[in-house]
Amino acid sequence: MRKLHAVKLPKIGSAIALLFAAGSASAIDYSYSGFANVTAGRVFSGGGLNIGYPNPDTWSKCPSCYVADFSHGSVYETSWTLKPESRAGLQGTVNFTSDFSFTGQLMARHAAEKAKLDIEWAFLSYNLSPKFTLQAGRKRLPLFYYSDFQDVSFAYNWVRVPPDVYGWAVVNYNGANITYRDDIAGWAVKSNAYAGQEHSKDNPIGKLERPERQDISWDNMMGIDLELNRDWFTARFSYNKSKQRSVAWLPEGKVQTSPDPAVYGESSPQTFSSAAFNIDLDNWVGRSEFSRVTRTPARGSYRGYMIGGGYRIGNFLPMLTISQLKAFSSGDASKHVETDSNIGVTLRYQLNDSSSLKLQVDRSRWDFLDGTDSYRKLVTVSYDMIF
Repeated sequence: MRKLHAVKLPKIGSAIALLFAAGSASAIDYSYSGFANVTAGRVFSGGGLNIGYPNPDTWSKCPSCYVADFSHGSVYETSWTLKPESRAGLQGTVNFTSDFSFTGQLMARHAAEKAKLDIEWAFLSYNLSPKFTLQAGRKRLPLFYYSDFQDVSFAYNWVRVPPDVYGWAVVNYNGANITYRDDIAGWAVKSNAYAGQEHSKDNPIGKLERPERQDISWDNMMGIDLELNRDWFTARFSYNKSKQRSVAWLPEGKVQTSPDPAVYGESSPQTFSSAAFNIDLDNWVGRSEFSRVTRTPARGSYRGYMIGGGYRIGNFLPMLTISQLKAFSSGDASKHVETDSNIGVTLRYQLNDSSSLKLQVDRSRWDFLDGTDSYRKLVTVSYDMIF
């Protein structure tokens, strides 16, 4: 659910050239790494209620369509395609001193049917002490467990992180954070506190609703997360609050679509909280995450979860994952008006330490109001790599 700032290739080339020239001139250390995945998929079955979402002007096959990534407007239809989820990223770090560095990351992908080259990361880091690090710039927004490395599909077992949990308009922020790391009583502890904002122009998730440009802003953003790891168990908790506003550029002019300006003014508060619990015990794998989103009555609230498990057999890892997102009424917080459910079966094959193959079959069901619903089945195959 976001639109990152697109950057023209000539500017990127000039910046990279200057960066390496500076590094050569002053013997500054630098390193780089990258990742990519080639993912193909198609909907092979679908039907039921057609609610006009995603936008039928762009995706005409719905309800025989599957939203694989709400944040980037990535939708599969009934023909095989590589566009929705294939992507590549390049990350580089320049170390000015042992404690002071700059990190940047470029991403190439399709977002809402358009090719994009975006800056995902661009931040400075300074080690205040062995335990505390201060960072400032542009980073991924750590709403959920996989948020920081959501684009690096080699790093997790599915073709994609479950869209029922990972599907919001903003996944980056511009601001500052301080990170704490330590070992306490046998536990590896990592905590992060941050503040910032994001103004997303022509947001891809907005394209799922209407063809016109939609700008989405999250201001006064503050958040904190805590991750605990011991042996085979990892837990993570996070909390984020901000003020949100959406503006659509309609034929009649610029219109604020959320929140209701007559009631809430230019922006309204929202909170995100999540808890994740993961296990890697011998050959057993368990993954779970629970989310809660609270907004003004004008926007309603949401409850989501995903639970998955699998067992490694040599280089193979089969997994079964169930995920769901419930939307609750804007007028009655106890009444849910929509339930999005997904069952996914994944088979991952580890080719080597830096690449894998995946096959995934998903069955998604959207249940609206009085039980009228739509469903779709999706098959995807993916080759993932890091370098």
